[in-house]
Amino acid sequence: MALAERMETALNDQVTRELSASLAYLQMAAHFEAEERPGMARWMAAQSDEEAGHARMFIDYLVDRDGRVEIGAIDAPVSKFDSPLHVFEEALRHERYVTEEIRNLYRLATELGDLESLPFLQGFLVEQVEEEALVSGICERIGRLDGSEVGLALIEAELGGRTGTGEE
Repeated sequence: MALAERMETALNDQVTRELSASLAYLQMAAHFEAEERPGMARWMAAQSDEEAGHARMFIDYLVDRDGRVEIGAIDAPVSKFDSPLHVFEEALRHERYVTEEIRNLYRLATELGDLESLPFLQGFLVEQVEEEALVSGICERIGRLDGSEVGLALIEAELGGRTGTGEE
């Protein structure tokens, strides 16, 4: 079943958002590399890969539904951060934005009666709940440290243990 034009456009916009998120996380990884925080850099690089994978899933879905893929322009991500907490707060802001946009896609699919898109989008909504909770928890933990380098080193070691599959 072919996609409605509005849905095709909205899904293409989501491809662009996912790629934008991937670049934002890549920028955050580069920041942490420069700050000699390899564990946090590794975690952010894995997030970048995950977001690129999401973009690929949306592309594949568009193709499967006989849609045309059109990746839009992507603005440069934020590149200057004051602290590790600032980086993770920016990541949380980005996750919340993506969550709301996927909700909007779900609403559009419902409005258009695009029943095939609903289960596809539902999977992303479930994942976004997990992503927001994870990043919010990291922000809370870093915020409680009050700048303690020992505490940051412990969190960094934990984040550096990420497998790249989204598992911590």
